[in-house]
Amino acid sequence: MTRSKVQEDRAMTEATQIFLLPTSTSSDSTKQTMSPAAPKPEESSQLLNRLMSEKQQEEAEWESINALLMMHGLKPLCLVKRTDLKDLIIFDKQSSQRMRQNLKTLMEETTRQQTMIRELIETNQQLKKDLQLEQNRAADQEQRANDLEQIMESVKSKIGELEDESLNRVCQQQQKMKDLQKEQKALQAKCQHYKKKRMKQQETIAALQKDIYRLTKEEEERIVTQNRVFAYLCKRVPHTVLDRQ
Repeated sequence: MTRSKVQEDRAMTEATQIFLLPTSTSSDSTKQTMSPAAPKPEESSQLLNRLMSEKQQEEAEWESINALLMMHGLKPLCLVKRTDLKDLIIFDKQSSQRMRQNLKTLMEETTRQQTMIRELIETNQQLKKDLQLEQNRAADQEQRANDLEQIMESVKSKIGELEDESLNRVCQQQQKMKDLQKEQKALQAKCQHYKKKRMKQQETIAALQKDIYRLTKEEEERIVTQNRVFAYLCKRVPHTVLDRQ
Protein backbone atom coordinates (compact mmCIF):
# COMPACT_ATOMS: atom_id res chain seq x y z
CA MET A 1 0.00 0.00 0.00
CA THR A 2 1.41 3.45 -0.90
CA ARG A 3 1.43 6.45 1.34
CA SER A 4 -1.11 8.31 -0.85
CA LYS A 5 -3.51 5.38 -0.55
CA VAL A 6 -3.18 5.49 3.22
CA GLN A 7 -4.02 9.19 3.17
CA GLU A 8 -7.11 8.57 1.01
CA ASP A 9 -8.30 5.83 3.34
CA ARG A 10 -7.64 8.06 6.30
CA ALA A 11 -9.73 10.85 4.79
CA MET A 12 -12.64 8.43 4.15
CA THR A 13 -12.67 6.78 7.59
CA GLU A 14 -11.20 9.46 9.83
CA ALA A 15 -14.22 9.49 12.15
CA THR A 16 -14.02 5.79 13.04
CA GLN A 17 -10.29 4.93 12.92
CA ILE A 18 -7.57 5.03 15.58
CA PHE A 19 -4.76 7.38 14.81
CA LEU A 20 -1.27 6.45 15.93
CA LEU A 21 1.60 8.83 16.19
CA PRO A 22 5.04 7.28 16.75
CA THR A 23 6.77 9.11 19.54
CA SER A 24 10.30 8.65 18.35
CA THR A 25 10.54 12.07 16.69
CA SER A 26 8.68 14.00 19.39
CA SER A 27 10.59 12.43 22.28
CA ASP A 28 13.91 12.82 20.53
CA SER A 29 13.13 16.46 19.75
CA THR A 30 12.16 17.02 23.36
CA LYS A 31 15.41 15.44 24.45
CA GLN A 32 17.23 17.67 22.04
CA THR A 33 15.56 20.80 23.46
CA MET A 34 16.34 19.70 26.98
CA SER A 35 19.97 18.88 26.19
CA PRO A 36 22.25 21.30 27.96
CA ALA A 37 24.66 21.49 25.04
CA ALA A 38 23.79 21.87 21.34
CA PRO A 39 25.01 18.94 19.23
CA LYS A 40 27.45 19.36 16.43
CA PRO A 41 26.15 19.63 12.84
CA GLU A 42 27.55 16.22 11.87
CA GLU A 43 26.02 14.57 14.93
CA SER A 44 22.70 16.28 14.26
CA SER A 45 22.74 15.03 10.67
CA GLN A 46 23.54 11.47 11.73
CA LEU A 47 20.87 11.58 14.43
CA LEU A 48 18.33 12.91 11.93
CA ASN A 49 19.19 10.17 9.45
CA ARG A 50 18.92 7.52 12.12
CA LEU A 51 15.55 8.85 13.27
CA MET A 52 14.27 9.02 9.70
CA SER A 53 15.42 5.44 9.10
CA GLU A 54 13.70 4.23 12.25
CA LYS A 55 10.59 6.16 11.30
CA GLN A 56 10.54 4.68 7.82
CA GLN A 57 11.07 1.19 9.22
CA GLU A 58 8.25 1.71 11.72
CA GLU A 59 5.98 3.04 8.97
CA ALA A 60 6.84 0.01 6.83
CA GLU A 61 5.92 -2.28 9.72
CA TRP A 62 2.62 -0.46 10.17
CA GLU A 63 1.96 -0.73 6.44
CA SER A 64 2.55 -4.48 6.74
CA ILE A 65 0.12 -4.64 9.66
CA ASN A 66 -2.44 -2.64 7.64
CA ALA A 67 -2.06 -5.11 4.77
CA LEU A 68 -2.80 -7.99 7.16
CA LEU A 69 -5.79 -6.12 8.60
CA MET A 70 -7.27 -5.44 5.16
CA MET A 71 -6.56 -9.02 4.07
CA HIS A 72 -8.81 -10.11 6.96
CA GLY A 73 -11.51 -7.61 6.08
CA LEU A 74 -10.63 -5.05 8.80
CA LYS A 75 -10.09 -1.30 8.49
CA PRO A 76 -6.48 -0.13 8.35
CA LEU A 77 -4.79 2.17 10.86
CA CYS A 78 -3.70 5.64 9.73
CA LEU A 79 -0.28 7.14 10.41
CA VAL A 80 -0.34 10.92 10.82
CA LYS A 81 2.52 13.36 10.53
CA ARG A 82 0.95 16.53 11.79
CA THR A 83 1.90 18.18 15.03
CA ASP A 84 -1.69 18.94 16.01
CA LEU A 85 -2.27 16.41 18.85
CA LYS A 86 -5.97 17.17 19.23
CA ASP A 87 -8.19 14.02 18.85
CA LEU A 88 -5.04 11.82 18.76
CA ILE A 89 -3.78 9.09 21.07
CA ILE A 90 -0.02 8.87 21.33
CA PHE A 91 1.89 5.68 22.10
CA ASP A 92 5.53 5.47 22.96
CA LYS A 93 7.85 3.40 20.78
CA GLN A 94 7.72 0.33 23.02
CA SER A 95 3.92 0.37 23.18
CA SER A 96 3.74 0.87 19.43
CA GLN A 97 6.06 -2.06 18.90
CA ARG A 98 4.06 -4.22 21.30
CA MET A 99 0.85 -3.24 19.51
CA ARG A 100 2.34 -4.13 16.13
CA GLN A 101 3.55 -7.44 17.53
CA ASN A 102 0.12 -8.12 19.08
CA LEU A 103 -1.68 -7.25 15.86
CA LYS A 104 0.72 -9.39 13.83
CA THR A 105 0.30 -12.27 16.27
CA LEU A 106 -3.48 -11.83 16.16
CA MET A 107 -3.48 -11.84 12.34
CA GLU A 108 -1.22 -14.87 12.23
CA GLU A 109 -3.45 -16.65 14.73
CA THR A 110 -6.49 -15.64 12.68
CA THR A 111 -4.81 -16.96 9.53
CA ARG A 112 -3.91 -20.17 11.32
CA GLN A 113 -7.47 -20.55 12.58
CA GLN A 114 -8.87 -19.83 9.12
CA THR A 115 -6.49 -22.39 7.67
CA MET A 116 -7.55 -24.84 10.36
CA ILE A 117 -11.22 -24.09 9.67
CA ARG A 118 -10.64 -24.55 5.94
CA GLU A 119 -8.84 -27.83 6.60
CA LEU A 120 -11.65 -28.88 8.92
CA ILE A 121 -14.20 -28.00 6.24
CA GLU A 122 -12.23 -29.96 3.65
CA THR A 123 -11.86 -32.84 6.10
CA ASN A 124 -15.58 -32.67 6.87
CA GLN A 125 -16.40 -32.69 3.16
CA GLN A 126 -14.05 -35.62 2.63
CA LEU A 127 -15.66 -37.42 5.58
CA LYS A 128 -19.07 -36.72 4.07
CA LYS A 129 -17.87 -38.15 0.77
CA ASP A 130 -16.41 -41.16 2.56
CA LEU A 131 -19.62 -41.56 4.55
CA GLN A 132 -21.69 -41.34 1.37
CA LEU A 133 -19.38 -43.86 -0.26
CA GLU A 134 -19.66 -46.20 2.72
CA GLN A 135 -23.44 -45.73 2.77
CA ASN A 136 -23.56 -46.58 -0.94
CA ARG A 137 -21.35 -49.59 -0.31
CA ALA A 138 -23.53 -50.61 2.62
CA ALA A 139 -26.64 -50.20 0.45
CA ASP A 140 -24.99 -52.29 -2.28
CA GLN A 141 -23.99 -54.92 0.28
CA GLU A 142 -27.51 -54.91 1.71
CA GLN A 143 -28.97 -55.25 -1.78
CA ARG A 144 -26.56 -58.08 -2.54
CA ALA A 145 -27.47 -59.70 0.79
CA ASN A 146 -31.17 -59.38 -0.07
CA ASP A 147 -30.54 -60.84 -3.52
CA LEU A 148 -28.53 -63.69 -2.04
CA GLU A 149 -31.25 -64.26 0.55
CA GLN A 150 -33.86 -64.42 -2.19
CA ILE A 151 -31.65 -66.81 -4.16
CA MET A 152 -31.17 -68.88 -1.01
CA GLU A 153 -34.90 -68.96 -0.39
CA SER A 154 -35.46 -70.00 -4.00
CA VAL A 155 -32.80 -72.69 -3.70
CA LYS A 156 -34.33 -73.89 -0.41
CA SER A 157 -37.75 -74.03 -2.05
CA LYS A 158 -36.32 -75.94 -5.01
CA ILE A 159 -34.48 -78.29 -2.67
CA GLY A 160 -37.71 -78.83 -0.74
CA GLU A 161 -39.55 -79.64 -3.96
CA LEU A 162 -36.79 -82.02 -5.01
CA GLU A 163 -36.83 -83.65 -1.58
CA ASP A 164 -40.59 -84.07 -1.78
CA GLU A 165 -40.32 -85.52 -5.28
CA SER A 166 -37.49 -87.79 -4.18
CA LEU A 167 -39.45 -88.84 -1.10
CA ASN A 168 -42.53 -89.55 -3.20
CA ARG A 169 -40.41 -91.48 -5.68
CA VAL A 170 -38.82 -93.46 -2.86
CA CYS A 171 -42.22 -94.15 -1.37
CA GLN A 172 -43.50 -95.26 -4.76
CA GLN A 173 -40.45 -97.45 -5.26
CA GLN A 174 -40.84 -98.93 -1.78
CA GLN A 175 -44.51 -99.59 -2.44
CA LYS A 176 -43.62 -101.11 -5.79
CA MET A 177 -40.96 -103.25 -4.12
CA LYS A 178 -43.51 -104.39 -1.56
CA ASP A 179 -45.94 -105.24 -4.35
CA LEU A 180 -43.19 -107.07 -6.22
CA GLN A 181 -42.21 -108.91 -3.06
CA LYS A 182 -45.83 -109.91 -2.51
CA GLU A 183 -46.06 -111.01 -6.14
CA GLN A 184 -42.79 -112.90 -5.77
CA LYS A 185 -44.06 -114.65 -2.69
CA ALA A 186 -47.26 -115.51 -4.50
CA LEU A 187 -45.31 -116.82 -7.49
CA GLN A 188 -43.02 -118.76 -5.18
CA ALA A 189 -46.05 -120.26 -3.47
CA LYS A 190 -47.53 -121.17 -6.87
CA CYS A 191 -44.16 -122.57 -7.94
CA GLN A 192 -44.00 -124.70 -4.81
CA HIS A 193 -47.58 -125.81 -5.41
CA TYR A 194 -46.81 -126.75 -8.99
CA LYS A 195 -43.60 -128.45 -7.92
CA LYS A 196 -45.52 -130.57 -5.42
CA LYS A 197 -48.19 -131.24 -8.03
CA ARG A 198 -45.52 -132.16 -10.58
CA MET A 199 -43.88 -134.48 -8.04
CA LYS A 200 -47.23 -136.10 -7.37
CA GLN A 201 -47.82 -136.42 -11.07
CA GLN A 202 -44.35 -137.89 -11.50
CA GLU A 203 -45.10 -140.32 -8.69
CA THR A 204 -48.41 -141.14 -10.33
CA ILE A 205 -46.70 -141.59 -13.69
CA ALA A 206 -44.09 -143.81 -12.10
CA ALA A 207 -46.80 -145.90 -10.42
CA LEU A 208 -48.71 -146.10 -13.69
CA GLN A 209 -45.55 -147.09 -15.51
CA LYS A 210 -45.00 -149.84 -12.93
CA ASP A 211 -48.60 -150.99 -13.35
CA ILE A 212 -48.23 -150.91 -17.14
CA TYR A 213 -45.02 -152.85 -16.89
CA ARG A 214 -46.64 -155.37 -14.51
CA LEU A 215 -49.74 -155.68 -16.66
CA THR A 216 -47.62 -156.02 -19.77
CA LYS A 217 -45.66 -158.83 -18.12
CA GLU A 218 -48.83 -160.48 -16.96
CA GLU A 219 -50.33 -160.14 -20.43
CA GLU A 220 -47.24 -161.59 -21.99
CA GLU A 221 -47.25 -164.45 -19.50
CA ARG A 222 -50.97 -164.99 -20.14
CA ILE A 223 -50.36 -165.09 -23.88
CA VAL A 224 -47.45 -167.49 -23.42
CA THR A 225 -49.56 -169.66 -21.18
CA GLN A 226 -52.46 -169.46 -23.59
CA ASN A 227 -50.28 -170.43 -26.49
CA ARG A 228 -48.77 -173.25 -24.54
CA VAL A 229 -52.22 -174.54 -23.55
CA PHE A 230 -53.42 -174.16 -27.13
CA ALA A 231 -50.41 -176.00 -28.43
CA TYR A 232 -50.96 -178.75 -25.88
CA LEU A 233 -54.55 -179.06 -26.84
CA CYS A 234 -53.66 -179.17 -30.48
CA LYS A 235 -51.32 -182.10 -29.89
CA ARG A 236 -53.97 -184.18 -28.14
CA VAL A 237 -55.60 -187.01 -30.30
CA PRO A 238 -58.31 -187.77 -31.17
CA HIS A 239 -59.69 -184.43 -31.62
CA THR A 240 -63.18 -184.05 -30.46
CA VAL A 241 -65.63 -181.53 -31.70
CA LEU A 242 -65.18 -179.67 -28.51
CA ASP A 243 -61.41 -179.59 -28.93
CA ARG A 244 -61.76 -178.21 -32.45
CA GLN A 245 -64.05 -175.59 -31.20
